[in-house]
Amino acid sequence: MLTLKRLYLYTVLGISLVALLMGLSDVVRFALDRISDTLASRTYISDDLLGELSWAIALVIVAVPVFLVHLALVRRSLQGPAAAVADERACASRSTYFFLVLTGTGVVAATQLTDLLQIAIGTVAFGERAWSLAAAVAGSIIVGGAWLVHVWVRRSDLWAAPERTAGDWLTRAYLYGALFVAAVFACVGVGNLLTVAARMLLDLQPAWERSTWWQEELAGAVATMFVAGVAWLVHWALAARLLRAAPPMGEAHRAAHSRLAYFLLFTLSAAAASLVLVSMGLRNVFAELAGTWPPIDGSRLIEEIGGPLLLAVPFVAAWWWHLRRASAEALALGGPEQALVVRRMGRLVVATVGLAGLAIGVAWELQALLDAIASGGSETLYSSDEADALSTSALAAALVGLVLWAPAWVMSQRERVGDIETVATAASRRAYLFLVVGASVVAFMIALAFVIYQATRLLLGTELVDDSSWAPAVMIVSAVVLAYHLWCLRADMLVARTVE
Repeated sequence: MLTLKRLYLYTVLGISLVALLMGLSDVVRFALDRISDTLASRTYISDDLLGELSWAIALVIVAVPVFLVHLALVRRSLQGPAAAVADERACASRSTYFFLVLTGTGVVAATQLTDLLQIAIGTVAFGERAWSLAAAVAGSIIVGGAWLVHVWVRRSDLWAAPERTAGDWLTRAYLYGALFVAAVFACVGVGNLLTVAARMLLDLQPAWERSTWWQEELAGAVATMFVAGVAWLVHWALAARLLRAAPPMGEAHRAAHSRLAYFLLFTLSAAAASLVLVSMGLRNVFAELAGTWPPIDGSRLIEEIGGPLLLAVPFVAAWWWHLRRASAEALALGGPEQALVVRRMGRLVVATVGLAGLAIGVAWELQALLDAIASGGSETLYSSDEADALSTSALAAALVGLVLWAPAWVMSQRERVGDIETVATAASRRAYLFLVVGASVVAFMIALAFVIYQATRLLLGTELVDDSSWAPAVMIVSAVVLAYHLWCLRADMLVARTVE
């Protein structure tokens, strides 16, 4: 009965909060718009705007009493014996409520703050007219205020009942999820800023843009970088405080490995982004060397090469910093052995990304080769330009993937030679090998099924499906990858049996 009561209270509280925030934001936006109109001596109000105001007022009138009544009931449940109050603070319904509210309000507030800062920079620095300033201000104040209040309340829960709330995995999921998203957008903002700055210095104005093209892009890049950077620092500080908290909160936070998961997940994503971006720039280099690079919409080769490479710079730097930070924290908390384990994990994460790029690139290149052999110079599914683009993209992906995979895997193999029993039985290495073997088996199975499907159509006298050369290409590449990694896995398992 108590669980159902909590589920009802926090569900209705959350729904009424959403309605209240929507209504208040629109009311504040309307008020700011009217102030702006008054200052500009504008008196006309459209029927559409009045309709939006009416709906916002209706939402506020309905949501306020519902929210306050259920908030009072929730607050009442936080009064009484200490054990019962601690259970209430740590219950699943309350944790889920705060996770969803903090996530939703955090995303909306960050978006609105970014818009507000971009508009402010454009207005103050470049004299641009701010059409949507009221909406950004209203959303930032109302939704941002709701986020701050809920952070304060949830912080009180954590410190008031540490024995119960120490195991709240949703709080950790929110913190490190927010850190991950903020880090990604901060890298995007820095990359865009570098790109705009380089194009300004080299006077590379897009052919289809006006002379002030850089103003809006610069304002957007600075706004994204600033808001995402501040959001990352705030959540980093909150997470660090949990990490340093007295028992049992700090111990539970460290034992959960949420922080390590964040470091590795961001490394994986940043390495993947770096692989894609560097491959894009390198593809155009190869196309130019082959004499097949086609300018797109008046773009210049230096833009098509330098743009992706500059975007990749912050991702590479952030990925390097995250791995170093993870290793340093592991050294401080668990000693040299734990730091070595974390470094091994980081290398294998990078190796996974690199191997994926290498395999995909080689499969693409092999597909292009099979198409050329099958066509014998006759007309194929691809035009000459499309075939050239596929070949250069494949070569770039394979080369960048090789650069990421080979050093990481060679270091892992050298480490295995130095301490064969420890490395061969390490969970991270075993996970990498099983992941690669499993992915190779699935890829081979899908490609083989398509080949059998084509053969069956041929036997039945049905027309074959076009663009089928990908299947034998995938079969060949996946078979090679599978054979090598299966050999490595078998060797490690033999060592593990010897140790046991």
